[in-house]
Amino acid sequence: MSIVNKFLRYFFYWPIRLTANCNPVPFEPLKSLNIDKSKPIVYAMVSSSLGNMLTLERLTNSLGLPSPFEPLYLHGKKLHRTAYLRRPSLFGSKAHIVDASIRFQEWVNVLDGDEDIQIIPVTILWSRNPSYEGLAIRGVDAPTPSWRKFLTLTFAGRDNCTILIDPISARALKHKMVNKNWAIINRRLALYFLKKARAVVGKAFPNRRVLIQELLKRPGTVAAIKEEMTRSGKSYEELEHTALHIFKVMVADTRYPLLKFINSVISLLWHRIYHGQTIRGAQRVRDLVQSGHEIIYIPCHRSHMDYILLSFVIFHEGLPLPQVASGDNLNFFPVGPLIRRCGSYFIRRKMKGDKFYTAMFREYLLILFERGYATEFFIEGGRSRTGRTLPPRTGMVSMTVQAQLRGIERPIAFVPTYLGYEHVMEVGSYMRELGGIKKQKESAWDLLGIFKRLRYYGRGYVTFGEPIIVPKFLQNHVPTWKDDIDPTGLRRPDWLHSTVNLLSREIIIKLNDSATVNGINLCALALIHDEDRTVSMNVLRRCINLFLEVLKCDPARHKSLPQDLNVNTLIRQALELNKFHTYDVGDLKFVRPSNGQTMQLMYFQNNILHLFALPALVANILIRHGHILRKDVNIHTRSLFYFLRHELYAPVSEQSLDSLIEVYIDTFIKLGYITENDKMLYISGDGFSEFLILSRSIRPSLVRYLVGVATLKQMDDGTINIDTFIARCIESAKSLPSDVSNSPEFADPIMFKILTETLIRHNYFTILEDGTLKKNSSKVDKLARAAEPLLPAREVKTLYEQHNKPTAEK
Repeated sequence: MSIVNKFLRYFFYWPIRLTANCNPVPFEPLKSLNIDKSKPIVYAMVSSSLGNMLTLERLTNSLGLPSPFEPLYLHGKKLHRTAYLRRPSLFGSKAHIVDASIRFQEWVNVLDGDEDIQIIPVTILWSRNPSYEGLAIRGVDAPTPSWRKFLTLTFAGRDNCTILIDPISARALKHKMVNKNWAIINRRLALYFLKKARAVVGKAFPNRRVLIQELLKRPGTVAAIKEEMTRSGKSYEELEHTALHIFKVMVADTRYPLLKFINSVISLLWHRIYHGQTIRGAQRVRDLVQSGHEIIYIPCHRSHMDYILLSFVIFHEGLPLPQVASGDNLNFFPVGPLIRRCGSYFIRRKMKGDKFYTAMFREYLLILFERGYATEFFIEGGRSRTGRTLPPRTGMVSMTVQAQLRGIERPIAFVPTYLGYEHVMEVGSYMRELGGIKKQKESAWDLLGIFKRLRYYGRGYVTFGEPIIVPKFLQNHVPTWKDDIDPTGLRRPDWLHSTVNLLSREIIIKLNDSATVNGINLCALALIHDEDRTVSMNVLRRCINLFLEVLKCDPARHKSLPQDLNVNTLIRQALELNKFHTYDVGDLKFVRPSNGQTMQLMYFQNNILHLFALPALVANILIRHGHILRKDVNIHTRSLFYFLRHELYAPVSEQSLDSLIEVYIDTFIKLGYITENDKMLYISGDGFSEFLILSRSIRPSLVRYLVGVATLKQMDDGTINIDTFIARCIESAKSLPSDVSNSPEFADPIMFKILTETLIRHNYFTILEDGTLKKNSSKVDKLARAAEPLLPAREVKTLYEQHNKPTAEK
């Protein structure tokens, strides 16, 4: 480094540190990128400007990586640590072009034996404002004069974005460049840096006023107005005014400065109440963006904090900023105008039957897709009160498929996004609502009340799951779907309804497949399903160890494992949340929740119950039979698991079911819970308590099936409809032991609605023309014979006695 450069480095160190930030993308580079600190590291950059170099040095210091100013010594040779494409002039506006390939050849030629050098490409942006793309990528696509760079660092330095990319192997590059001109490195680097910068910056946000006028003139809007004229008899001008009002309420008005400010506030808030976050799968989204896909984030809906958590992660991971679907219940002052300017658009929570409104919304979605804007919506509709994933609302999925059928060029990709918490601030109100208290309408005072409840909330978990590409899905299920492409959007293929239902269910299953377990989930699963809800600390450790082993034995579940697999660490993290308490009895330490804490723990164990449904069912069958042939375990498991799979949206395919049953049996043998002799399986006495707790985790579901069976047996054909059937099931559940009937899911009609859908799908009863039910007695009896042996005899007896009481006595 020259004397002048050394002077400038030390002279500008503190001014740049005070006026500029260093925000890495990805948010946690060492966790997201394959960087090996034990191997030599060098950097490739666009420019060697002092601001860029000092920013990179600041980042490398925080990550424990070598400084870009330090030379690399290898085999007694002194090598440059950084390669770059341009070197700015001190006073002029033109930069000096540098041949970066020379540095690459230096690094490659010094390698000896099996040695390797990691080349980390780095792109530094000084603005992410997509409304001014030229400003955002200035310095990447063209040189920036020094005086302008100084002003940028002074006034826009807090909006820095430092993009790190997976290291390039110098050894692999050496083999790849054999007999090739090294000069192509410069061209490839320039295109690579520009592509990464544009992917992070994204599309310029639409002008709300101009967009509304465009929407009114689109052929789809005009056609919908004319169709409504025929249907309602209203004039074109009157309906156009109605459409204008709909769009004014609906359309977002995204402002990047406000979005940046809100994310700064969110960052401060997040670090205050959450102890870090675990982010997985963000690279999947980046790859989709790079390959030209239209991104639709589909998060699960647990809390109003979902908006904050996902916005925080998307912004700091450098992913496309979405236009977010929000219910019109949030469109009140001052919340409505604020979140509208942060990218939210408002839609009615129920639009079924209003063809005109649906057509307007479909047109708005289409223009977002056509112009490449990422979007986000909650497929469950509302927040889950029980902690389980709710059945999908298919309306927006249908509109998305119809948008693809209108011939847009970009393939649409649904990205299931799991959001996990160790504490949900609304869980108390959820329990009260399930207890019968009416849900209160959202208001500004309620949302401000959130700040009163700010405290330590543990950790947040975000997993971007396996994407579902709409054209690929349609090709697999409807090979002739391209024949139904219609730019006008007037055609509705016969296969649309059934295919949308399949797609919606696939999204929900992929969403559950992305779940990540944590300490509070695992502790809740153990405590809730102990008969006394009191376990010793040793039993709790053994339970969590068993749960982790169950996840480990299935390669597909490795992504659900927590980053820290130490059992004591997981228990300590759970204890920090004060969801249960410990007490000593002699030399032993016991764990027990209070009654109020029990209800909350039920919520958190429901977050991950779908991951343990199959092994729990296998364990239940083994325990209840005592000894059973291996092949019979498979038969009994299959007879009930399709109910569990449908109810819990368990991510277990039909093709893998048999092999997974065998894997779980082998795992239980390996852990010593069962033994095998001549293909006969026997329960072992070792570790029976935790094995029993695992088996009891599906007990509420089995009880619910038996409630449905008892209700069906008691009813006469053609006397009740589905709503009455669900109401009777809920009433019957109240007669069960308190440890079952007090479970929040037995008061939630949605759970019995899912059961009803499964019973209909598998022909346990049919719906007559007048809407009443007709049961299939032979199948109902078969289900009863499968479920009854897996439950305590007293519960089965109590349930049937309740149904055999005379109506007046009930």
